[in-house]
Amino acid sequence: MPLFDFHIHPSLKELLSPASAALTPWSKIEAKLSIGKLFGQETQIGINALFNHALNSQSNLTQLQKAGINLAGIVLYAIEKNIAEGVLSRKVASKGKIKLLDPSTLKSILQSPSYYIWLCKNMDSLLNNAVSPDGRSRFRFINSMTEYQQSATNVIHGICLVEGIHCFMDDPESADAEQAFYRNLDDFQARYQTRIVAINLAHMQSVPFCNHAFGIQFIEDALFYPKGAGITEAGIRIIKELYNRNILPDLKHLSFVSRKQLIQLHKTLYPGYPLLCTHAGFTGVSMRNRSAQLYEKPVRRQGVWEIRHVKRRGHLAQSAFNHSSINLYDEEIVDILRSGGLIGLSMDQRILGFPADMIGYQWNMLPTDLEYISEAEAAEFFHPVADPADVSIIKDPDAALTGDEVQEQEPATMEVHYSYFLNQLIHFLKVAKQARFPLDKAIRQICIGSDFDGLINPIDCCNNATELPAFRTEIHRRLKRGKKIWEQAGISKSEVDVDALVEGLFYENAVRFLRKWI
Repeated sequence: MPLFDFHIHPSLKELLSPASAALTPWSKIEAKLSIGKLFGQETQIGINALFNHALNSQSNLTQLQKAGINLAGIVLYAIEKNIAEGVLSRKVASKGKIKLLDPSTLKSILQSPSYYIWLCKNMDSLLNNAVSPDGRSRFRFINSMTEYQQSATNVIHGICLVEGIHCFMDDPESADAEQAFYRNLDDFQARYQTRIVAINLAHMQSVPFCNHAFGIQFIEDALFYPKGAGITEAGIRIIKELYNRNILPDLKHLSFVSRKQLIQLHKTLYPGYPLLCTHAGFTGVSMRNRSAQLYEKPVRRQGVWEIRHVKRRGHLAQSAFNHSSINLYDEEIVDILRSGGLIGLSMDQRILGFPADMIGYQWNMLPTDLEYISEAEAAEFFHPVADPADVSIIKDPDAALTGDEVQEQEPATMEVHYSYFLNQLIHFLKVAKQARFPLDKAIRQICIGSDFDGLINPIDCCNNATELPAFRTEIHRRLKRGKKIWEQAGISKSEVDVDALVEGLFYENAVRFLRKWI
């Protein structure tokens, strides 16, 4: 059976390389560090471990072909200026020490007058390199599932997605940004004749239309502080325009308040459409407990509140949650299920709850997840507490993952990361059961949305798309034989058709969803 992935970036990293490298979406990116001359020759060393696999290819078209992925959500994305600024602030990048990461390209992103130009570069890279170098495989976008040929194993069929409304703007901060969005969206659809299935309203950097959730932690935090208060009137107009064009707004990357507004707008005006989150993780808690597991008192900084969540242990041994509001709360999972929507499960370690790398955890240290809440949303996020500084600290300390437990997990991350992934899947089922949503329906509404090549740190048991077939086999084996997995989650194994769950997760659910909506 083929595989499906709802959120991958096969044509992002080659755009960051120097033109002289002549890379395409089929090319393998292998980041190396230049260390100068050794024995009279320029020498480079691999830096995969140093950058946690984030810079190497995870889902180029060659990798998708090798994995048997002939249908995928292909993401177009214009890299935000603050990401370029943050990367350039590191000397190793600005001086061109990292092979295939071109500082002049990053500078051009920083100085470019238009995000839309970069979006088109992303699209053109895919269309102009539709045939593999060996001529044996090809890529094409499809506008309807009637165009999808499951048996055409030499063709990768793409469903077009766009990450961030800023991609259709020249400058999101300009006075005519909203009109530029409509104008450029019209131009894109006329120029490429390609249907856009879904658009993320926000991404990593603040835009004046909808507030985003803080979600990047390898560049200076202040560049990515969320500053807004939910969705503005202009943002609402853009959302309505998307629905009018049969484009689904993607919930991922919106702030807690923005997601609440979008879900309410959906329920009020567009209940006939499904809610969608293409690359999600789960907080593991209800909305009402969103600030119940804080490590310390919130701290006010430059228009935001800095908060650190402890990591509550998961349903499965050797697992935990990331309670940050970039992930979905239990009620949001239920809203998506009841709408007939679909959730793509991310393969990002941090999103799935694995602790950020930290050397030298002490036995009494608690790993934490850092995020920032805008002052403008503080009253709603910390409700019913009037002053965020008065929020209670760690209501259930015995349930928190400890530093010594992390030290025990570190040597065996390949094994541990299976538990983190399965913990998310089991939590999804547990939430459905608690909401009295039929499990036989719930297992049809989740799929893989890896975010490969989205500059993520992937789980060690599935580092890139080529490893997905083996990963699927192992997930099936563990769910089929792992009686303890179901016992720990409080779900009877007999309540779930494991074969249908796995087949749906890795392919059938997305195909079924897309056949209905496109």
